[in-house]
Amino acid sequence: MKSLSFLCSIFLFCSSLSSKEPQLIPTGYQPLAIHAVADTIHVFCNGNDIDFDGVYEPLSGEKPAMWYIYDANTNVPVKAIIMQNGYFDVPFRPGLSSTRLYLPRQNKIEVYDLSTQELLDSSLLQLPDQKSKITGIHVVSTQQSGVSNDVALALSHKTSFTEPGQIEIYSLISRQTLLQKEVGINPQMIRTYKNLLGQMEFAVLCEGTFGGRNSALYVINTASGTGEPNMTILELGDTGNHFIIQDQLALTVMNGSHEIIPVNLATKTVLPSISVGTSGYDGPREIIVDTMANRVYISTYASDIRIGSFTDGTVIGQWFPKGKPEGMAFIKNSLWVCNAFKSGDYVPDSTIALFTLDESTSIQERAVLSLEADISMHEGICIIKSQLKGEDIDYTVMNTKGTVVSQGTFNGKEHRLSFLGLPYGVYVITLNSSKLSSSTLVIFRD
Repeated sequence: MKSLSFLCSIFLFCSSLSSKEPQLIPTGYQPLAIHAVADTIHVFCNGNDIDFDGVYEPLSGEKPAMWYIYDANTNVPVKAIIMQNGYFDVPFRPGLSSTRLYLPRQNKIEVYDLSTQELLDSSLLQLPDQKSKITGIHVVSTQQSGVSNDVALALSHKTSFTEPGQIEIYSLISRQTLLQKEVGINPQMIRTYKNLLGQMEFAVLCEGTFGGRNSALYVINTASGTGEPNMTILELGDTGNHFIIQDQLALTVMNGSHEIIPVNLATKTVLPSISVGTSGYDGPREIIVDTMANRVYISTYASDIRIGSFTDGTVIGQWFPKGKPEGMAFIKNSLWVCNAFKSGDYVPDSTIALFTLDESTSIQERAVLSLEADISMHEGICIIKSQLKGEDIDYTVMNTKGTVVSQGTFNGKEHRLSFLGLPYGVYVITLNSSKLSSSTLVIFRD
């Protein structure tokens, strides 16, 4: 995890980063999400349901929901299908893996082959309550001999906009529900991560009621050893819309209060909020972090992408995608942005904005610029073993409040750093050489 010192008002605007002119790629109406697999890019577009009845009516001038596949090398569409079973839900939270699309349809889940777009199962799972609505799906996969296998689905569902919802873990092996637990109002997004003990935990973002300041992140650990999963509720505020997890840090996008609220998942604490600077109905939508370039990108309905430093809190600037942006993805050396609506309006757009990243921050080049180091803790002494020889390496140790507690430089393959005298807890060690960098979480305890 990168330095936590970015937790200050990085979105008080200036334009220290010159605005880029995007390349616009045509796509279907109202693109919502982008998913890259190998050399293909999947774009999901929600069309234009003019009367909001969920039924595609071409004679009324409506546009259908569509699924496009682009060649990642040429940015040219190679396949496209009309989604015959209707429009997508917004927020759009399907389950996506390297081989499958798990699409929520009211109280059912449709399964599609990702490469052929073939519908494999129209009802993989059906909730018994006809009033139930599946609001989000996350795929749990395992790696075996370099091959990814989908083993379970984590799904959220609700029967009301004002009552608590549910999270359910469904096994794709046994086709049985493994766990079901009540969560907050309007659950709509799920992610998994490994805690510091290597256990899988499920994070569920519950939107709450708009203006009710009752949005929360529910964190569930199923490896409690008691037979009953442990659940931590982290209160966030007004209308959580999206979140990402980078190591042990969750960044939640609050659409109602126009903030980013960080959550330290290692300590299960909510950190100070960050104002995005939007207002009204032009709030923040989604967030993406480029950890190698230390940048945070946030799409907003103010028709811009807001950019901040993930390392030192400095303001970088904003980019204008020529529409109201929604989903984003890093693909090769570009940031792809879905323009869901036209700039300054709520008429569906039909373009994807591509922003080319600087050569110095190219995704492809930066992918190898990680400083390889083995870091271990033994009786209060942190042992750092690097792969570099004869080069100065700067180190910084930071606590969970973003305070630097130790820093310095060493030269050689191994360095011993004493934590004696520091409070027990979680720390972030960041290493930097002339060209390489890395960050690692360590626990100092008795």
